[in-house]
Amino acid sequence: MSTKKSKHSLNSFGNGQAKYKHFTAQLKMVYKALMYKPMTMKEVDVFTGVMRENICRYIDTLLEQNKIAIIRKRKCSITGYPYVNEYTANPDLFPKSNQLKLF
Repeated sequence: MSTKKSKHSLNSFGNGQAKYKHFTAQLKMVYKALMYKPMTMKEVDVFTGVMRENICRYIDTLLEQNKIAIIRKRKCSITGYPYVNEYTANPDLFPKSNQLKLF
């Protein structure tokens, strides 16, 4: 019996773990960039070097966790597109809720 390991092994735990570490490293980088200053997705792309396609996924994750917020819509300084969301991770800049408290 051969002792060679197959390239297509069913046990790909090591490779999956590396991908997860890469995902969390990029997620943290995006979060820190948005903590530094409010930016659009494309501005985060240029600032961090993380691809905008991945940033879209990370923004969605951070929004679900309430770690970032949309401040306003504005013109992107890079693309020039007039109606893009500006995101921040700084809680002091989060929009204030105007909903009445029930309790």
